[in-house]
Amino acid sequence: MAAELLAVDGVCKGFWRGRSWLGVLKDVSFGVDAGEVVAVIGPRLGGKTTLLQVAAGMESADSGCVTLAGRALGDRGERRRLGRGSAGGRERSAPVLGRDVVWVGRDGPHQELEVSKYVGWPLAVHGGRRRDARVMAARALERVGAEDCVSRCWGELSNWQRVLVGLARGFAGSPHVVVIDDLLDGLGSRDTEVASDLLHSLVEESEPRCAVLMSAGYFDTAVVIADQVWALTPRGTLTRRSGRRPSFTDERDDVVVPFPKHAETQGSRSTGPT
Repeated sequence: MAAELLAVDGVCKGFWRGRSWLGVLKDVSFGVDAGEVVAVIGPRLGGKTTLLQVAAGMESADSGCVTLAGRALGDRGERRRLGRGSAGGRERSAPVLGRDVVWVGRDGPHQELEVSKYVGWPLAVHGGRRRDARVMAARALERVGAEDCVSRCWGELSNWQRVLVGLARGFAGSPHVVVIDDLLDGLGSRDTEVASDLLHSLVEESEPRCAVLMSAGYFDTAVVIADQVWALTPRGTLTRRSGRRPSFTDERDDVVVPFPKHAETQGSRSTGPT
């Protein structure tokens, strides 16, 4: 069996709050395969964003490690240890945020930033020419049906347009992993299905085939979109969930059989956002 593209192994993370230590993540382990969408659900301020930031390499874990295609995201010493065995014993290059891993957050950039710059930023900051990045950003926006947004500012966009622009940003280049934080929350059921179909199409068309790690506040959202859903419990552990709605007061560490890729729905499917 092939190794997971993104592997989170035994990650612990906490913060000081005054003189008190707040443990947010405790021995968290899971993986995401190429071509797979994995969702993490949990209560607001329950640690989902922290987990995604650690998985993206934006935050360092207190212990444990995160690897992308066998290369470590994390501190330099850990990268050196896992990188041995490359030519000449040199450290393999670590994954780069914005190139190998692209972060897409619900809040987006500051309100006045032009959409083309927001979508093209991951391309421009890693050696790409600004003009080329703008062209690729325009193509990415057209791909998701948001070409009319290219010259607009983030603050002028509707919630649905922000979803489309966020997805365009995530897949504008050729990332290994797209990390999406709460972007798809708050949509109606039909719009969630449309967003799910679009996201999976982007994953299937990606070359090389990428993985998606996302967070969601609601099980009903996650189960429609993701191939796997994991729940972050109040004590900072992670459990896999399927058909039943998870209770965040339930701290059992049972693992249940994964559910189908998409939930069954009745009636006709939406042909566009409502």
